[in-house]
Amino acid sequence: METGLYAYVMGCFETANLTYQEVADGSGISRRTVEKIARKEIKDPGVSHVEALARFFRSRELKVA
Repeated sequence: METGLYAYVMGCFETANLTYQEVADGSGISRRTVEKIARKEIKDPGVSHVEALARFFRSRELKVA
């Protein structure tokens, strides 16, 4: 079954053992925005943010459990 990009990113936040700052540094998104997306404070993050986060998590070969 294929996972949507947003679901993939949110799953990576749950399984990755990374700080918000590490994700921010690797994705090019501010730490505060990363934190808000991870905590679901931003209900509908922009495509550019989701794509940047997905690229970062994929580059680290993180798998959603």
